[in-house]
Amino acid sequence: MPSGEATSGDRPGAHQTGAARARTGRPGPNGQAVLVVVTWDDRQRRPVAFVWRRRTYRVERVLETWILETGWWKEGGHISRSYWRVRAEGRVVDLRYDRLTKAWAIKREIA
Repeated sequence: MPSGEATSGDRPGAHQTGAARARTGRPGPNGQAVLVVVTWDDRQRRPVAFVWRRRTYRVERVLETWILETGWWKEGGHISRSYWRVRAEGRVVDLRYDRLTKAWAIKREIA
């Protein structure tokens, strides 16, 4: 693996397998996110590419980042996620990293 890419399962860039809905590229029922494979650059501390609908997209620019941390006070309700809004080959998408399940997903594509 080239230098700078994460390989550990506890890093945001850990590679995850795609889901059946990844072929459509649309959020699933009830707004579910679509699982994707993301390549993470440790030195830049950001995603640099992702695989979606059997195609690799190079991240050209990170437009925005934010963290969602909620529900830690109640059993079964804890959510810990990092989000990156990125431009990749003419598309703008929200990539989501779930810190608890160690899984990447596309939450939505911005038109």
